Amino acid sequence: MPNQSHFSINQTLLGLGIDLAATGFVDNHCRNLVNDSRQVNANDIFAAVIGTQKDAKQFIDTAVQNGAALVIYQCQQPQQHGQVTMLEGASGQVPSVAFYQLATQLHQLAANYYNNPADTMALVGVTGTNGKTSCCQLLAQLLSTKSNKSAIIGTLGAGTLDNLVDINNTTPGPTLLQQLLAQFTAQQVSTVAMEVSSHALHQHRLNSEMLDIAVFTNLSRDHLDYHGDMQSYADAKKAMFVANGRQKWVINADDAIGKQWLHSLPDTNPKMAFAIDADESEFAGWNYLIACDLDCHNNGIRFTLKSSFGQCQLDSPLLGQFNVANLLAVIAVALLQGITLADLPDLVAKLQPVAGRMEVFSAANEPTAVVDYAHTPDGLEQALRSATAHCQGKLWAVFGCGGDRDKGKRPLMGAIAEQYADHIVLTNDNPRTEQPETIAADIAKGIKAQDKTTTILDRQQAVLSTLANASSDDMVLLAGKGHEDYLIIGEQTIAYHEREVVRQFYLQREGQ
Repeated sequence: MPNQSHFSINQTLLGLGIDLAATGFVDNHCRNLVNDSRQVNANDIFAAVIGTQKDAKQFIDTAVQNGAALVIYQCQQPQQHGQVTMLEGASGQVPSVAFYQLATQLHQLAANYYNNPADTMALVGVTGTNGKTSCCQLLAQLLSTKSNKSAIIGTLGAGTLDNLVDINNTTPGPTLLQQLLAQFTAQQVSTVAMEVSSHALHQHRLNSEMLDIAVFTNLSRDHLDYHGDMQSYADAKKAMFVANGRQKWVINADDAIGKQWLHSLPDTNPKMAFAIDADESEFAGWNYLIACDLDCHNNGIRFTLKSSFGQCQLDSPLLGQFNVANLLAVIAVALLQGITLADLPDLVAKLQPVAGRMEVFSAANEPTAVVDYAHTPDGLEQALRSATAHCQGKLWAVFGCGGDRDKGKRPLMGAIAEQYADHIVLTNDNPRTEQPETIAADIAKGIKAQDKTTTILDRQQAVLSTLANASSDDMVLLAGKGHEDYLIIGEQTIAYHEREVVRQFYLQREGQ
């Protein structure tokens, strides 16, 4: 934990035009700056902003009762900025300070309070529909091997790879982000790889100016229930790329939007393009990485890396062509961080698959299971295409679609499964408040060959039944849950750990 004695909210607010001296408030014992009343502990500072869905001022009483030492709330008029009222707390009076435009200024307030921890490290932001988690995890693995202590922030949690702590959102809010960065500073972390969601960018939860390197993986259909259309979704992602002359840009040139951005983003910032089987002449004037001569084998994939830095042969233990794209993004950042081309063959060979991302489980005389988080049309297609390249027999696809989310992608995912899989098993994947039968029927509308489709809504039963029915040279792709350890059915969150279900299946079969 960072040393809170080094943080002064009085000095922070004074720099933003608010003087608490007249109130007699002493901040010697203040701890963390928090904008979620449920997370407030004794002597924390509660920041109450007007958000996209809720006005946090309604939670001020809760925060004070939880022990907040100070409240900073968003006011509507500029002349109210700095006004102080006193609230009754459990241990005495608590100052409540008005702050104009707090929602947009909170990231700066938090950064100043925690002494701008991002200045002590390289901060890498990764955005895109698919690949964010894999890129961040693989980058932290690769850099840590070269004694570059690295941490991640994202779907799998926050911290160093051996000490990840769960966080509620893929991209944390501004107060938690700065708190985490302050912790990393205390731990002498030198690089942080951070997943950046479109929601966080749209809601201004992240100040993109902080990022030293901005990475774009790809863009395909997802979150249209929130953004409305693909253009708005793309615009939200693009906000991460700041034309400040300092931030370095790493962009997937195989993606249509990525290619467009490479040409449309200004030349104020250094650009690095990456692609598979591309012509070097496409990237004149930019640094580039190209993977070619791809060779899929039982233990991964090998390829030739051609780049503006030179050429080398790489052999990766990761499955699938899309993981080659992820690797190129990671290698680009690593090179920008001082890793040399000569280091890469050994470093890439030592990488480990990311939990729940094309993670392989197998046993003698049994089918191979691949657990993956794919839950979008493009994600499912990439996972199935990758499985096809490694599958010796029949390919089975077990998947569903989330309830209360974009319904338009359901038949698309059905059609994709039919295109690549020999057998399809439709099942639950967080149906939430929708009827699971309705979701499965929506997916089935995209499947013409219904004779190759089975519906087993109980997800665990679907997994176990499919593995039991598949032949030893078959491959079973279990898509949608990946690392997750739950199912959301109705209003309930039910414990379900697909990786453990699969692991136990093989242990039991080996014991028979």
